[in-house]
Amino acid sequence: MAKYKEVLEYGTKQYADVFSLLAANGFQASFTQTGGMCAAIELCIDEERFALITEDDGPLEWERFEHHGWAVGVYNKADTSDAVILETVPDASPTALVTLLVSVRTLLAQTQSG
Repeated sequence: MAKYKEVLEYGTKQYADVFSLLAANGFQASFTQTGGMCAAIELCIDEERFALITEDDGPLEWERFEHHGWAVGVYNKADTSDAVILETVPDASPTALVTLLVSVRTLLAQTQSG
């Protein structure tokens, strides 16, 4: 168990600037793995949904220098088999991630009101 915790801490350190930017923009985030040690950043949305931040084409890279784009998938906690919203951007910058998250927030608001 200690090794698992160390691996997650390593991932958190790799994306420390992203976590700082997310926190500054009001997002609660944690580094996680989705099975098979596939890395992701998890965001709490509400009691029913969460989001996973990954690469735009698969799991988040464990080594930050290999990171090349973002994807944000929103999932219902009751059924995590498919994302209810999935948005991607090929830009690897933290600023592009925040812009993508704002877009996802807008889509979430639209699905709640519609």
